[in-house]
Amino acid sequence: MKKITLYLMVFLATPIIGLSQSGIDIRFDSDGATGPNPVSGPNLAGGVYSANLFPSSDELVGGFHYVHLIVTNNSGADKQLSIVRKKISVPASWTDQVCWPQGCYNASGDVFTTPNSSGNPAPTLVNGTSTTVAGDIAELKPTIKPDLDNAGYGLYRYYINDVENGIYLDSVDVSIGFVLGFVQSKPVNIFSVSPNPADDFTNITLGYDGTATAKIVDALGNIVRGETIYNGSKSLDVSDLKNGVYFIMIESSGNKPLNRKLIVRH
Repeated sequence: MKKITLYLMVFLATPIIGLSQSGIDIRFDSDGATGPNPVSGPNLAGGVYSANLFPSSDELVGGFHYVHLIVTNNSGADKQLSIVRKKISVPASWTDQVCWPQGCYNASGDVFTTPNSSGNPAPTLVNGTSTTVAGDIAELKPTIKPDLDNAGYGLYRYYINDVENGIYLDSVDVSIGFVLGFVQSKPVNIFSVSPNPADDFTNITLGYDGTATAKIVDALGNIVRGETIYNGSKSLDVSDLKNGVYFIMIESSGNKPLNRKLIVRH
């Protein structure tokens, strides 16, 4: 089988409100096929769910990859919420669906919002719970169908939207890599960012002595800085960046993309 190297890119953006204060908790439900398990795994709000798939992966069911995410409302008040799905970087031949109480919807276009109408209102999540006022579990279930004939990479972002005021309270990215074969390479398992918060500069140190690409992404998903890391370390100038929350993304050939939150404070 011909080996294919897949180069992955991840764009993470923070919503308008600071992630640590959004009051939204998003956790992967490992028991999604049999029932909800809201306390499973770390909080993915403001972060990324990643899956690397190949044609015989158990995670592909009939060509589809199902992601079960439980949303909990800890904002301090009941919230009527919809989901805004945005394609960040997705092959044209891929299709997807979004499930959110009380229905599943074929997600068309680059940006898709789950319904909120008099006949199909967006669900209201009870404060402090992952349950709607109608008694449903607040499960966000993206369903991704990659092109099984071609290797590719898809990145989707799912915003938790406050229907009352249209503010994105938080978000989670779904990163799917589909390969037809594997290329072994030296792993980049960790990297450090220091100082953080940063004023004039911040240093990136990889977990190995190698080469990678580093990008700084702002709250809107725009790449504001891009550098190549040689010999495992790099100093990035952030003196001209506005105060706020950013993400540093590390990409290297044949490895899973990594990210860290960066705070710029002058």
